[in-house]
Amino acid sequence: MDIHFEGFQQSISLFWVVLLLLGAMGLSYWTYRHVEGLTPLYRRLLTTLRALSFIILLLLLLNPVIALRENITHPVRIALLLDNSQSVTVEKGDYSGTDSYESVIGQLMPGNEERFANLVIEPYAFDSELFPLESSLDLDYEGTRTDIDQALAEFMDIMEREETIILVSDGIVTSGRDPSSIASRMPVPIFTIGIGDTARHNDIVVQRVSNNPTASLNSTLTVEASILNEGFPDQDIEVQLRRNDEVLHDTTIRSSESRSVQQVRFDLALEEEGLQQYQIHVPEIEGEWTTENNTRYFSVDVRDDRIRVLHLAYGIHPDVRNIRHFLREDQQISLESRTWISHDRYVEGDLPDRPDTLDLVILQGFPHVDLPSDEASAVSDRFGDNALMIMGMAGQDVTRLSSLFPGLMPLQFESDHAWYETRFDLSSDQSSHAILDFELPDDLRMNPVMGGIRHVSPNSGAHVLLHSVYRGNVTDAPLLAVRSIGDRHVSHLHGFGFYRWAQSTRDENRIFWENLLNNIVKWTAASPDEELLELSPADPVFQIGEPVLINAFLRNEAGDPETNGVIELELESDNTEARRYVMSNEGGGRYQLEIDNLPEGTYHYQGSASRGDREIDNRSGQFVIGGVNREFLNTVRDNELLEQLARLSGGVFLPHDRAGELLDMLEDQLGFDERVETVSQSFALHRHPFWFILLIVLLTLEWSIRKYRTLA
Repeated sequence: MDIHFEGFQQSISLFWVVLLLLGAMGLSYWTYRHVEGLTPLYRRLLTTLRALSFIILLLLLLNPVIALRENITHPVRIALLLDNSQSVTVEKGDYSGTDSYESVIGQLMPGNEERFANLVIEPYAFDSELFPLESSLDLDYEGTRTDIDQALAEFMDIMEREETIILVSDGIVTSGRDPSSIASRMPVPIFTIGIGDTARHNDIVVQRVSNNPTASLNSTLTVEASILNEGFPDQDIEVQLRRNDEVLHDTTIRSSESRSVQQVRFDLALEEEGLQQYQIHVPEIEGEWTTENNTRYFSVDVRDDRIRVLHLAYGIHPDVRNIRHFLREDQQISLESRTWISHDRYVEGDLPDRPDTLDLVILQGFPHVDLPSDEASAVSDRFGDNALMIMGMAGQDVTRLSSLFPGLMPLQFESDHAWYETRFDLSSDQSSHAILDFELPDDLRMNPVMGGIRHVSPNSGAHVLLHSVYRGNVTDAPLLAVRSIGDRHVSHLHGFGFYRWAQSTRDENRIFWENLLNNIVKWTAASPDEELLELSPADPVFQIGEPVLINAFLRNEAGDPETNGVIELELESDNTEARRYVMSNEGGGRYQLEIDNLPEGTYHYQGSASRGDREIDNRSGQFVIGGVNREFLNTVRDNELLEQLARLSGGVFLPHDRAGELLDMLEDQLGFDERVETVSQSFALHRHPFWFILLIVLLTLEWSIRKYRTLA
């Protein structure tokens, strides 16, 4: 170890440093020059001690810095990145799969020759990510994705003294971004070895399927597919759209060249709700290299997003016909209607016995003054848990509503309630409500309707959107009021005669009524619950062997990201038993779960989020695993990409049959001699206590001698 003086940290010139040192020595000499009773020996000793103290103190104030330098030797380090994906096992041309691959690896590992004594090869494997290997023999060739960009990015984060990278791959990227960008930023060159074969075999490949992942029930979905023809000119190629091996549609394309890509299109009728799995399939053609890529799976989440509405009318009135006509015309609404005639009898049949399947129940004229109490109670008991829309009608006994639906109605009434001819006024403080979120005409001259003007008031928590206007005066009586109770909405249109608005000769009047009625129905049918847990797979369909990634985002009841929650997920399919997982907390309310090696099938999951003993929310869904492994969709070595990675980083590309030349090439460029590195560490002397101890010792000696000589 060598010690080097690096200088003073204080910006003082050498002249002043020398001058201060001389001054310190001169002051020490002058201090004891005229002191009597000292022998020359003691005078010189005291002068020296005082001078040394001054000099040490002065030097410490100038903050001198020294450097300790040491030479460290280490070997030449080279990183070997080996492709672990399944595509490297494909036998084509002069490439014999894993046998050829292992031969390449053997040629890249240094032997026992003297020239390799200072060379260390550090093996890593990569597929969808990078991981270290104890030995190159630990490759399992099970990777279902090839992400070279991710591998290089992860290596850049951990690299230390590696002087170059050897990347061994077929260059067929099946996941992630183009690695060219990160290759251009690598601080060391990348030498690429291309394994596999560039020959193209006669093959038919379903390259891509394009479709919307979600669609509505009873709609038609357009599905497009790209069919690659490799080596079959002038050939009729049948393309099938299948479900569970049943051919739903088929078409025939005619190839005109030895290599071409053609598009096919199918219109798929969706008649069943849920996650539906389909395949685009090309039957085997004689002479194909493989049929593994003749099928590609896709799925569609078919949702019945229509609003299921039950309309119960307790009387005959033009409003009933108007409302039902409006609801039937809306393609987003599935309508059931019943018209009461006596006791528990309805014209269209019995009441539905599954109220939980309904999104909205509209009660028009309920309860009628002639409706028996037991039947009124039966209706309220059956539909009391549904979202409700109450509409007025002549003969309605509104004073019974509060007792039939306790704590639920937006309005409360007194027994002497009566109907009057009224108009309406928009409640100014509620103009921003979702029901009134449409363009309101500047000049609304609506026909009068029948409404209440007194003995009616809103309940606690209700919002009044429209007030009744009687003889030009705005009353406190609501014409339209709404309320949110727990997980549902309730609305009350307290009047009748609205058919006049629908029959108005003025377009703006009819449009206003249609918009208002549409928004009341849609808002009341919607659940006010906010989804606190968002849980979904990264893809509705995963290829066989591909890891399943499920993402979640969790909020607490206040709407803020929940960072300390626990999300448990139960996963099952028809062919496997239920499995339980706990999602990892990624921070910021984000959670994630990755599951490997799930067999083919349709999987259903149920996720439950909690914090401590409190459950926050739960969600369910499904995904599909099926189709050909994407590693076998393309088996042609990508020389262009491998050459580009080498060129951008300053390396060289070699095919696998020239892999044995690489170590000689690296020896010429890098040299395999032992590397010598000088490590330097700087020290500021004033930080070491030795100098302060020495200063105290010198001053103590001086004081002791002065005391001894009776000078102090």
